[in-house]
Amino acid sequence: MTVWEEDRLELALRASKEGVWDWSLERGTMVYSAWVLRFLDYRRSEMPHLFEDRDEIMDEVSAAEVAEALDELISEESDLFAAEPRVRTRTGKWKWLRLRGTPVRDDEGKLLRLVGSVIDISKRKRAELALVEERAFLRTLIDSIPLNVYFKDRESRFVMTNAATSEKMGLSSWKDLIGKSDADFFSSPHAEFTADRERKIMETQVPQIDLMERETWEDQEDDWVMSTKKPWLDLEGKVKGIFGVSNDVSELVRTQQEQEKVALALKTVNQEAEDDRHLMRLLIDSVPMNVYYKDCDSRFVVVNHAMAKWFGLASPAEVQGKCDRDIFSEEHWRQTEEDEQRIIETGEPLVGSVEKETWGGKQDTWVMTSKYPWRNERGEIFGTFGVSSDVTNLVRAQRELKMVASELARKNQEMEEELSLAREVQQALIPERLPSFKNEKMEVNFAHLYQPASELAGDFFEVVSLGGERVGFIICDVMGHGVRSALIVSMLRGLIEKQVSVSGEVGEFLTGLNDGLCHLLEESGITLFATALYGVIDLADDSVELGLAGHISPVAVFDDGVRQLRPPKHARGPALGMMEGAEYGSVKASLVGLNRMICFTDGLLEAEDAMGEEFGIERFMEVLERGGRLPILLERLVKSGAEFSGEESFDDDVCLLGWEVKR
Repeated sequence: MTVWEEDRLELALRASKEGVWDWSLERGTMVYSAWVLRFLDYRRSEMPHLFEDRDEIMDEVSAAEVAEALDELISEESDLFAAEPRVRTRTGKWKWLRLRGTPVRDDEGKLLRLVGSVIDISKRKRAELALVEERAFLRTLIDSIPLNVYFKDRESRFVMTNAATSEKMGLSSWKDLIGKSDADFFSSPHAEFTADRERKIMETQVPQIDLMERETWEDQEDDWVMSTKKPWLDLEGKVKGIFGVSNDVSELVRTQQEQEKVALALKTVNQEAEDDRHLMRLLIDSVPMNVYYKDCDSRFVVVNHAMAKWFGLASPAEVQGKCDRDIFSEEHWRQTEEDEQRIIETGEPLVGSVEKETWGGKQDTWVMTSKYPWRNERGEIFGTFGVSSDVTNLVRAQRELKMVASELARKNQEMEEELSLAREVQQALIPERLPSFKNEKMEVNFAHLYQPASELAGDFFEVVSLGGERVGFIICDVMGHGVRSALIVSMLRGLIEKQVSVSGEVGEFLTGLNDGLCHLLEESGITLFATALYGVIDLADDSVELGLAGHISPVAVFDDGVRQLRPPKHARGPALGMMEGAEYGSVKASLVGLNRMICFTDGLLEAEDAMGEEFGIERFMEVLERGGRLPILLERLVKSGAEFSGEESFDDDVCLLGWEVKR
């Protein structure tokens, strides 16, 4: 490189604020650019070794992350070094750095040199941590409210709920409710009535306030709820769906006893929501219960409008700075302060406590109260928060609901045992290893990874020999889960076996498969569909032919990089089972320059993190770019998706089928 070229590189690096490092493992030397030294506030002579001194300058988690990335490079499991460690500067401050490096190896694959770049990502990391903390605070709040709180999209499908709502529906987690609607739980008349009313709220933006609704179920006694629903607006003021809260008042309806209705007219939201704090404030003021936060001296810091109204005051501002002794009689405020000091000292919440409120000059009241420690981002307690409501008559209703829940749990256990047996049968059809196909010029090897999300899955794949030097492969994703999806899987496997013997071309195969499935669905009275990708590899012709039926396009690894294939329109048809008589085509391409192809269903791509962002195709391809052996690469894809979502399992089936060409 000439002096002029070196100067130009240095100027470019300065402009981008990106540092460069060069580590020669063979010579035992490490060279840093000026930006690296500036990031960590070191002189060149004092600069520690980013990798060899990682235990001294990085926290324990970051040092382990860097060590793992180095081990993958050394063992040739990866062709890219990538890490985002937390590093201590010379002055003792902590910074997050993004490290990327490219290895240089000898002919035997030994790592000789590692050259890469570094940028300061501290601002992004701090923003991510702050957002995670606020979302956790919001999650804690809504799960602490003993009411059913939920958000729905424009199709009336649940997108966010609290624990009380999932328990009401007989589910173990609020995540199991996401994507479902009232039609999955209630009787058809009630579900249709609710969906129609919610559509009107979204169209007119006129809220439903404290409406008494009768909920009818298919297999249990009707109940009654007091329901409040409002339009849910996005940052541009457009309707995203609805949000609401409901309170079970079945006992009050049945006994016709009068009870003072505690409700707060939800404030119409006409301004744009700027961030999650606005959503939290909106939620607090929308809950028809008393919500409050207190400091360590039991003084009110934050209250909602319902709380102020309960105290007979005009606004929450009039309550701030006061404590219970300013409002209640000594009999009540003394016990309240003792309870709150015990929560602050022990960190243990007080849940579902029935309290008698004695007032000076007016009739006593009874409330159901839940109080929790209020912690800061470091986990330190600096007060309490709680919710309360006049639920004297609802206590009896809650006891009855617990009995119903216990019976439902017993029935669910019986169903789970039957589903487990069916899953064992379904899993037995998945081969442990897939065959290889070769001729004098090349060899094609297959690998797969299958991780169902439920007892009975709707994803599957097949690899079949077509005779001569041709091999076919197919991957399918049947809509939904459970017994009906498993039945369609069985139908498709039988149809595939039949079509392989009579169809020579890819388009002809998919056309026959669609007609057969449409016929079977019509006879069985089932309304379902399945997406599919079918391909044929011809070793003699050195080519691959692909056809899609509503399925995601595969990702291929070429000599010049990784990209998702974009078959032409004539090679893409509708999902199987949707349209009888549909015609399907295909596209044929040479295998020259093609190293690998990964086919997959949507379970991995749609995995979401805590902020609702999907794993997506871009992250999928970033993992593929790191290379490695095909079976290990498929495992790394699933591991990356799990780490991104923060969950051990996926909400949908994960099915990966890959093949590679060796010449």
